[in-house]
Amino acid sequence: MGRSRKGNLVVRRFVDMWALAGMHPTNIDLLQRLRSADDRQFGANMDVCGDISQQDPDTGKWEENHVIGIRGDMWDPEEEKLQKALNSLKDERREQLRREIKRSGRLDKKQSYKLGRQLNRDPLMQMKPSDLVHRRLVMKMFRSTSERIRWAGTIEEVTTHEVHNSIGCGRPALSLAVLLPGYEYVITIQQNHRFPRIPATFTFSFLDEDDKRIRYVAIKRKWVSAGADFDILSGGRKIGLIDGRLFGFGYNAQIRIDDPAFSDNRPFLDLITLFTATVGYHRQMRKSVNRRVRAALAGASFQHVVEDEEFWLLKNPRRRAA
Repeated sequence: MGRSRKGNLVVRRFVDMWALAGMHPTNIDLLQRLRSADDRQFGANMDVCGDISQQDPDTGKWEENHVIGIRGDMWDPEEEKLQKALNSLKDERREQLRREIKRSGRLDKKQSYKLGRQLNRDPLMQMKPSDLVHRRLVMKMFRSTSERIRWAGTIEEVTTHEVHNSIGCGRPALSLAVLLPGYEYVITIQQNHRFPRIPATFTFSFLDEDDKRIRYVAIKRKWVSAGADFDILSGGRKIGLIDGRLFGFGYNAQIRIDDPAFSDNRPFLDLITLFTATVGYHRQMRKSVNRRVRAALAGASFQHVVEDEEFWLLKNPRRRAA
């Protein structure tokens, strides 16, 4: 960190995302520590995929104080998981077709023959595990100190929002949900398309709990840059930037927040840090969104597998009070 001309706090963080999480030499030790962490947020299906350092305001030295984990079973699901999901879809489809022939009870010979013919013609029943679009990004950040490791936030892809937003704007639009410890609200980061702007623009709003104000923030990728660089704006002013590095095995970026209303706000810093950790995955995410959209427009939305955890995010919080 440093200080601007007016003496305001300037925060700098460096996000170092690794290209091959499982192959990183520090991964084994970190995994052992994280899986014994107090909050149990780090599950058996996660791999450490990056670390975050922050610059000390007094000495100027960089201190590594956070690590990032990715849910490997969701980002790169094994064929066994895909097969299990497909079997479940086929069982549901078989039961649906059976009920259309006869609502309850056993089918007679003629009805069984009719069901068999329908199953043979049904597109879902002809699918292979590789036809499913199951990829979803889920990342968690952990604050690491000499005493303990604790969860510091989660960012996850909301694939259902991505599909309907992408259909509406005609291009893939990413959607991310952020959950922070001790923060009561789910924050949605949404990619927006504005003609003729081509570089990605993401927007979100969040409640600044210190002064009870809603902050509206835009993260705009620069038109020309050596790496994936973004300006961070709020209230019509630039408050910081994400300076992506061109060289590196994974995506590396320095975050700089200049405005004291934001630089002294830990939830905001953690939110921007989590978003930055996802940037190196955006291209592959957009490919998955395009596949989901094509399936939905073709009337084959069953190819898009929605995880139970995503359904939990979509639930109405007032459903029990209604």
